[in-house]
Order: sequence, then structure tokens, then C-alpha cells
Amino acid sequence: MRTFILAAIALTTLWVSEPLAAQPAKKKTAKARKPAATSPAAAKSPSVVAPADVKPDLNVKPAPLAATDFQFPKYEEFTLDNGLHVFVIENHEQPLVTLSLTMRGGEAYDPKGKEGTAAIAGDMLGKGTKTRNALQIAQALDGVGASIGVSTTGESMTMSASFIKKHGGIVMDIFAEQLKDPLFDQSELDKLKQQYIASIAARRSRPVEIAQALSRKVIYGMDNPLARRTLESTIKAVTREDVAAFHASYMRPNSASLAIVGDITADEARTMLGKYLGGWKKGVRPEVEIPDMKTEAPGVYFVARKGSVQSTVIVCAAGPPVRASDFDATSIMASYVGSGFGSLLFNTLRETYSYTYSPFSLLSRGRRYNRFACGAEVRTSVTDSALKVILSELRKLADEGPDEEALKRRIALEVGQYRIAFERPSTVAAVLQNSWLNEVPVDDVINYTRRIESLSSAEIQRSAQQYLSMFNLRIVVVGSPDVRTKLEPFGKIIEYTLDLEPAKEAPYETVAMSLDELVQKHKQALGSVDAVQTIRTSATAKMVFQGKEYAGTMTRIQKRGNKEFSELDLGVMKQQQWVDGSGAWTSLMGGPASATPADEAAQLMQEARMFPLVTMIADGYKATIKGKRDGQIELETTSPLGVNERYYLDASSMMISRHEKDDVTPGGSVTTVERFSDYAPVAGVMLASKLQIQNTLFSMEFDLKHEVNTSVEDSTFRPAGF
Repeated sequence: MRTFILAAIALTTLWVSEPLAAQPAKKKTAKARKPAATSPAAAKSPSVVAPADVKPDLNVKPAPLAATDFQFPKYEEFTLDNGLHVFVIENHEQPLVTLSLTMRGGEAYDPKGKEGTAAIAGDMLGKGTKTRNALQIAQALDGVGASIGVSTTGESMTMSASFIKKHGGIVMDIFAEQLKDPLFDQSELDKLKQQYIASIAARRSRPVEIAQALSRKVIYGMDNPLARRTLESTIKAVTREDVAAFHASYMRPNSASLAIVGDITADEARTMLGKYLGGWKKGVRPEVEIPDMKTEAPGVYFVARKGSVQSTVIVCAAGPPVRASDFDATSIMASYVGSGFGSLLFNTLRETYSYTYSPFSLLSRGRRYNRFACGAEVRTSVTDSALKVILSELRKLADEGPDEEALKRRIALEVGQYRIAFERPSTVAAVLQNSWLNEVPVDDVINYTRRIESLSSAEIQRSAQQYLSMFNLRIVVVGSPDVRTKLEPFGKIIEYTLDLEPAKEAPYETVAMSLDELVQKHKQALGSVDAVQTIRTSATAKMVFQGKEYAGTMTRIQKRGNKEFSELDLGVMKQQQWVDGSGAWTSLMGGPASATPADEAAQLMQEARMFPLVTMIADGYKATIKGKRDGQIELETTSPLGVNERYYLDASSMMISRHEKDDVTPGGSVTTVERFSDYAPVAGVMLASKLQIQNTLFSMEFDLKHEVNTSVEDSTFRPAGF
């Protein structure tokens, strides 16, 4: 019923419409912090060095040392004649050198239907060159304690090497030869493909990986290159020619950045690279268009995995690109939600309810768009309870903002971890290369900690409101088939296989009756519908909205002529609605009634019909009998207003058991499912005693009591003053 859709939107409006300045005192906006050399804590408790003959007081907590100003490590940067971009980070503490070559060419550039090409091409670099086979390469590297490896991700491929400086000539010769002259031996390719196929089979035993992969598809779009997944069929389709073509197109110096870290100077690095990689020829990189993100429809995306004793639950949403002005705030928000000790989900899912050991949250770091995801692995029996907690915490964060002290601790932790990580030169290389890959100015990287130290709680709250609204969230669950019924209150369930293909439903059985015959059978099953003039319904109501429960009452009065009055009272929200057959009006929280826009009023008048299928043909609906499945006859309809609806009739009783409708709301399209049960005769007509309404915004349950043909004045269906 659209009445309840509007009620849910009204609840959201009440929650998020208050200005941020009106938050409780403990949520005051944090002032921007200046990047001072001394932290506030250190200023209050200066570090004092006690004389040698003074014993420390073990009952007094030691004061923190004075903070020191963070200086981004020094590095050199240059570009070779062939276009190879180079960073050099010197570290002469040990005679070691590491290389990290990042190339713009990863899994997102796999040919469609041949997913896995990029990863295979990277792995094949170590399987033989024109002068060395795989065994000779392994023996040469092992003999000098060196290593070379390749990893592939969404839009990039990274080739790494590590070696003692004195063996640099041997390693660089192999490194360069793998890049310039790989052999792509067919027998090695065949063996590698078999290994990939075996890993795909093993992947089905890792529910977290399945859930994360499905959440990428749900947020980015099922066919988005950044969400594609290798299958046995796609690996088998990859040929030697595909691998060679990928190498020729994407493994080129003019679309690569090399970071050199260790016991080497910039001049030495320039000389070494000129000798070994100077002959690496430029190439013309194909223009690859990554399509815009296209998040799938709201719902619960479910993968049934037989034998699972726990469920992997993920609540996910689209996030901002890494270069967006609110990316830092959104990244800290994600960390605040579920990153380790002290996070929201750690304090609730683990500490308060003991649903899980290790909740998580993340925000990816993509150049064009990103994915927020949070969740946990929980016992099957608490799958729905865990989801309620997660949704409740996200809603609370958007409504109230973060706790000031918890946010300060979270930012301090992020700053501390970031700065400590720079004790490892490899971190410097990774950060610099990420800035190159994502086209982020290096100054932004250098000033990162100063920016996040100045973030306010208001900025974190705005990110939560922007990206974690009820219209943006999607739910992914991998678990036992038995858990499916627990997920129904969270919205329409869309099922996928372990290979993330849409689950196939049983085929339809033919229904041996025309549309007119179906309508007549339904009418006969209902009883004396022609004698019904009015229906007065009262009900107890329970609403679950983003993990929070509300109890109340509902009243609905219907009269022939598409007239209806309804009232939903949930305590925190009260809504009244009038439909008199020619117009509609709405009142919220006891306020004055206002006329509903004409297009919405027309839809409400259609919904005011007492027996919708009985008058469907006369009302101008287009309808098709899809068939029978699982004892239900499915009828697909389109209203004169273009609203798509689906009715399911029990093939035995011919009563409506389920009704699905696609509503257009300010936040997007929402599919609402109504379930009717416990039919009983009332004054000669069969009426449902229980009603459940579910979509991604809310779920509601009603225990209904009906009165038929009581006297109702027409003034009931129009507010006073209209």
C-alpha cells in the first residue's frame, strides 16, 4: 500500500531534516585542528624526564611524549625517455633493493567472456622467456635469494622484485627479459589454466569471498568490468593469442610507474634502469572505457550455500571517487563503523550481542567510484538479528552523528598508523604509486594526516547521510538455504548461485483458463462481493524500519466508489490519508491536511478498490497469466497509470496470497511485497486476517479485524475544511 511507503519516507524526513547544529551536546562539531608540532594531550601533560635518583610513581599514568611534526619521507622522481615514470626512495640501512612496477592494465581490461586474461598474462611472465625457461628462472632467483612476482587487481597490475644489491645485475636482467621478451609457452599456459580452474572450484568454500564479489556486482553493476569474475568457462576461453595481445597492449613503459626502494641512489637507479629497461619500447595503449556505476535495484541478494553453519552478511552502498572532496570523511566514517577495536560494529555485534568475532567495514580506493561495505560472519540463527543491528547503527550514525570522543580516538589511530607505516620505505613507494595510479596530486598524499585531523563530526555525519541512506543500502547474504525466510523482512530476495549467476527458478506450468475465467473463479472464491458496500478494518501494527521496531495501530475504512480513509499511528509518526474518489489528502503528525498531487492521488484512488482483481479488467488494467509455479498462479499486470504489479493466487483456494508492486519514490524505485494469509469469512465474504508488507525500506505486520457493511458517511473520506 502506498500509504505505508509514504509513512516510511515520512519517518526518514523526520530523522534527517533537523539541522546538524541541533544535535545533542556530546555531538558538537569538532573544530579544525591546526597541524601543530605538539598534540593537545601533550600540551596538557608535558613530558618530564625524572632525575635518575627519583623512582617513578607506579600509581600515576605516564604522560605522553611530546608530539613531533610529521615529515613526509624524501624521494626522487624522474621519467625515462621511453615514458617510464620512476620514484626512488633511498634507505641505506641494509644492502637490499625492492622494485614495484605498477602498470595501468588489470582485470577490468579483460576481454568480455575471457575474464582472467590479465592475471594469466601476469603469471605467465615468470613461466619462461626467449632465453630462460621457468625452471631456469626459478633456479637463478633462488640462487641469489631474490624473488619476482606479479599481482593483478581491478585497473592495475604490479610486478615486484626484491634482491640484495650486489645481485642486482642478475635480477634486473631477468626482470627486464620477462617484461620485454616473455615466451608464453603453450604447455606452461595449459598448466596455469588448470591451476586457475582448480582455484575457482575451491572458491566456493570461501563464503566471505563470494559475498564480497557479489557486493561488487550489486554496487558497480552486474556486468561492470570492475565487478566481473573469472569462471571455469572464461579461463578455458583464454588463448595464447589473448595473453600475447594483452601483454603487447598494456605492459608498456609509457603507462607504468616504477618505485625503487632501498640501498640505491637516484643516479644509480637512473643508470641501472637505462641499462636494463631503456630498451623497453613504448606502445599505444588501447582506449578502454569503464562504464559508469549502475547499482542494482534494492533488495537482499542471497546465495544459498548448503551445509553452512554461519552466514556472511554484508551491507553495502556506493561511495565517492578517491579524488572527491568528501572522500576523506567517508573513509574515516567507514573506519569508524567497523574497523577493529572501538568501532561501532565491534562494540555492538561482538561486545554487546556476541554475534561475531570480527566485524569489518571498508571503503575501496578507486579513481572513478568506490564501494562501502560492512558486515560480519555470524551464526545462522542470528542472521536477521545481526542485520538489524548493522542497519540500526548506520541509521543512528546518520541521524545523530558520531560520538565525539570515539571519533577523536579513531582519527588519532588512523593518523598514528599512517605515520608509523612510513617507517617502512615500501609504504612510501605504495603511497606514491597509488597517487600516480589514481591521478591524485602528491601534495594531497603528503597532507593527508593534516586533512583528516581537521575533520569534524558534522562532516562524518554528512557522509553517512549522503551514502548510507535507506535508498542507497543493499544487502548481500551467503548462507544456509534455511536462512532465506529470515531475510524476507529486509526486502525482495534476489537469489544467485555460488558462481554468482542468477538462480534459475522452476519453469511455469500452463494454466488452462483465460483471464476472464481466472477473474470469475477468484470472485466466486471470495463470496458475496457484489453485496459489499463498506469494509471497516482495524489492526495492531508492528513496523521494523532500518533495524528499529515501532508498535502501533492501523485503521482503514473503504467504501464503493474508490473511497478510503486510513490512519497509521506508530507513536513517533502518525499519518492520515483520505481518498474520496475524486481526490486525495494527507496529514502528518496531526498537522493540517494537504491535497496530494494529482498523479499520486490517481494511484491512491486505484488502490482504494476493495477487491482489485474483481474489477481489474473494467478498470483498464492490462494483464497476462504467466503460469503456475509452486502452487501459485502468477498474474502480471500494468495499471492505466503504468504501474507494474504482480498478483499470486493460491491455485487451490484462488485467494490472493502475494502482491508485488513497483513504486516510484523520491529516492528511486522500490518493490513492495504484500502477503495475505489466514482468510476467514466475514458477512459472506472471505477476508485476510494477517497482512505482511515488506520492501527495502521497512517491514510491517498487521493482525486484521474486519466489519462489513457498517454505515459510513461520505464525509469520512474528505478532511474537514475541504
